Amino acid sequence: MNETIASDELGLAAEAPAELRYTRRIEDLPSPKGQPFAGNALQLSGRQMHQKFTAWVGEFGPMFRLQVFGHTIVIVSDAATAHGVMRERPDGFRRNGGLKQVMNELHIGGVFTAEGAAWRKQRKLVMSGLNAEVIRNFFPKMVTLTERMLERWKVALAEGRTVDLRRDLKAMALDTIVGIAMGHDIDAVNQDGDPLQRDIDNMFQRLGNRTTAAFPYWRYFKLPVDRAAERSFADIEKRVVEFIRHTRERMEQQREQQRKPANMLEAMIAASEDPESEFTDEELVANAILSVIGGEDTTANSIAWMLCLLAQNPAAAAALAAEVDQVLGAAPLPREWEQMKAFSYLEAAHSETQRLKAVAPYLGLTANADCVVADTFIPKNTAIIVATAGEGRDEAQFPGHERFRPERWIAELRNPDEEDPSRKLFPFGGGARLCPGRFLALTEIKVVVAMIMRNFELEPDPKAPPAKELLNFFMAPSSVPVRLKLRVPPAEEVR
Repeated sequence: MNETIASDELGLAAEAPAELRYTRRIEDLPSPKGQPFAGNALQLSGRQMHQKFTAWVGEFGPMFRLQVFGHTIVIVSDAATAHGVMRERPDGFRRNGGLKQVMNELHIGGVFTAEGAAWRKQRKLVMSGLNAEVIRNFFPKMVTLTERMLERWKVALAEGRTVDLRRDLKAMALDTIVGIAMGHDIDAVNQDGDPLQRDIDNMFQRLGNRTTAAFPYWRYFKLPVDRAAERSFADIEKRVVEFIRHTRERMEQQREQQRKPANMLEAMIAASEDPESEFTDEELVANAILSVIGGEDTTANSIAWMLCLLAQNPAAAAALAAEVDQVLGAAPLPREWEQMKAFSYLEAAHSETQRLKAVAPYLGLTANADCVVADTFIPKNTAIIVATAGEGRDEAQFPGHERFRPERWIAELRNPDEEDPSRKLFPFGGGARLCPGRFLALTEIKVVVAMIMRNFELEPDPKAPPAKELLNFFMAPSSVPVRLKLRVPPAEEVR
């Protein structure tokens, strides 16, 4: 893990302000043993860095410290402390400076890396494109995209071909995010080797490698993979600028689209053209690119992990299939917006998946001023990492924590001695910087997973390699060792 985790100038304050009350300082926190000069840096490099955080939480407790090339980093994992820190954003804590530097080097910024007034302005721009009305207007198109993937899978199985779930889920997520973000149908599901998907995968690969590298070599010399990443961004930017140009031309001819936008780009363009908005074209392009890059990987990974866990837990899969059958009736997939509220077990399965396989397992922040966190004095500019999945593996918080049990998220199915877990995890972050795309992600997950459970049975694939956790900025499975088998719905079994 390089200096990107703590690139700001740090240092413990000699004297804390009198008005702050606390009983310990950072040096009082436990810490894993490191190496001279590097500290814990070499222990954190690589694509399983998040697993090291989880292991250390179990060993050192919910708050401890690390040293990375002379910089101090504080790790917090308990829900109360993490929620308190996230609630103080953006005024009390900012996005980690090193992460912003890496993202800006790859020209991935927008609302994700903005702070202060710039963040508030861009947040308004992005939320205008991801509100419930825009997603509801896009819902029929999402249904069409899901039907297209269903037909692809049915044809593949009828012809005796296997379904590459990892590839198809990523393609489906890309079709959805480009559809709602840009208003264009690229049909990545049926177009093998779509260049936009290739470029996004390349960008994520570089982003993941750079945020977990022990040394930022690319600032001194570039390897072929770094030059390829730069070409990928240029291609992504060119494609997005073209989407924006076509959308503006269409909106000039159809002015009603400004009053009722059908996708994110239309909503953002309408917002940006308000004379009082002060949105620039650069901000519009940056956030359009960010939405496409960020919206593809997270949703696809969430569904992939859920399918892996369901295939390994047939009782949970059967319970979910029963709920889907009840909600959909004879339909092969959800076609009514109101049905999105009826999938309580599916929502629970998603929460349980995020508990065990969080796609965003940590969040890097930096203190804007001297403060106290969990009775510990935190000097200004100290880096803090929130381990978002920290309590998910805590036996005291989640009895039987190694088991995939969606019932723990449903009040009437929960064991009498179990507490409500809804405030113990935060897969979409928290506070004012809560992920703006969470509503879209949950809607897509419900539509796609309901379609899968309605039409297919899930079986573990013994010939496929096991799914390993790979941190590629987001946490992804190395494979999806699940086979689909055509399912005979109950209504047809009776005939």
